[in-house]
Order: sequence, then structure tokens, then C-alpha cells
Amino acid sequence: MLLVLASKGLAIASPWFLKAVVDGMALAKAVDLKMAFFGIGAFGATRVLSSFLHEWRMFQISKILQKATKRISFNAFTHLHNLDIDFHKTSSKNTVFAINRAIRSLDSSSRFVLGFFTPVAVEFLMLCGMLYFYCGPKYLLNMIVTLSLYTYFTKVVSETRRV
Repeated sequence: MLLVLASKGLAIASPWFLKAVVDGMALAKAVDLKMAFFGIGAFGATRVLSSFLHEWRMFQISKILQKATKRISFNAFTHLHNLDIDFHKTSSKNTVFAINRAIRSLDSSSRFVLGFFTPVAVEFLMLCGMLYFYCGPKYLLNMIVTLSLYTYFTKVVSETRRV
């Protein structure tokens, strides 16, 4: 979770450096090239560090999921071998395929939740917090209503295309 927060925090913070560069260059007489180079360098560094932390998080998730899948597979294997011989005589080979399919679906659903859904939810909550803090509750409510209407519209249009 620390890697998610750090990665998303840097991704959200990176445009602030560009804003500082643009604000610093707004007055033609007071242009400070050192600050402009620093701001652009800081923007690039935060983007690179954010990407690195994202990839490191996905590497850690892969290790965790591989370890969990091995443990679940081993537990299923030992459980199948501990079952009564009558169970094996009456069951078909589809039982083993079903267990294998269930383990693969656990892996893919865990990868989706840990690799996609959680970071998106964290980033959304961070952005909501920033919008509330910097702009106030009216703008936050406006964003949530707009996003809800857009989601509803997308769902309706997608359903009409499906038919």
C-alpha cells in the first residue's frame, strides 16, 4: 500500500512542478531559467520515480501472488491425496480441471484487484481530497455528479450498442 500511495502521490504531484514553471515564466521580465530547468527536471524526476514505484509494486504483487498460488495449489494437491479412494473412483478428471481453473481465476482476480482497482481507487480518493482541500465541497460535488452522469451515459450507450 505504501508503494501505491508513493507512486500515485508522485503522479499527482508532478504537474505542480510544471505549473510552477509556467507561473514563473508568466512575467517576461522576471523569467528565471534556473527555476524553469529545475521545475522541468523535477517534473521528469517525479514521473520517472512514479513509474519506477509502479513497476516495483507490480513486481512485488507478482511475487506475492506466485507464493499464494503455490500454497493454494499445494493445499489442494494434498487435500485431493488425502481424500478417500471411493471419491477418486466416482469422480471424473473434470474435478481436477475445475480446481485448476479456480486457482487460475483466483490469481487473475487478485491481480486485477491489487494491480488495477486498488491504485485507481487510491488515486481517485487522493484527487477527491485535493479537490476538496483546494477548491471546496462545491467543486467536489460537481465532479462527482459529472462523473456519475458520464458513467451512466457510457453504460446506456454501451447497452444500446450490444443489442
